[in-house]
Amino acid sequence: MLKVSDLGSGLAIASLGALVFAQSRSFPAAGGVPVGPSFYPGLIGGVLFVCGVALAISSIKQRTALPVVALPGWTRKPRSVLAVGAIVAAIVLYAVLSAQLGFLATAMLVTTVLLLAFGVRWYASLGAALALSVVLHVLFAVLMRVPLPYGLIERMLP
Repeated sequence: MLKVSDLGSGLAIASLGALVFAQSRSFPAAGGVPVGPSFYPGLIGGVLFVCGVALAISSIKQRTALPVVALPGWTRKPRSVLAVGAIVAAIVLYAVLSAQLGFLATAMLVTTVLLLAFGVRWYASLGAALALSVVLHVLFAVLMRVPLPYGLIERMLP
């Protein structure tokens, strides 16, 4: 499991709080109302910042010997790192390609790539990707009437 020291966590939380607070300042005013749209996000950002700084200072005072980040054992295995990278790549691939290729083609491609990255044989990957894509399409597009992109298939339809 990834272990992050209190110093690293505190600095990350404080940074997030400062970012939320700064972003909330750009929200428009609500016409003379003292509690406008920026109040609660700004409050949450400020609290996150204060808590993050307190956690970081507490870590420094305790002088904990933990490194800022300790990577887990699986990160030393190239196959595991490839699998995690494949998950991130699959999300990006779907976002980029689904409008052009359509849901069915993109889901098949992404699922096949993921299964291959996880060590599944190519023929089993293709079969599972085809079955999963069709089942998901029926579930979402047909039963729940969620509009999914057709992409390439749309050009073939009359």
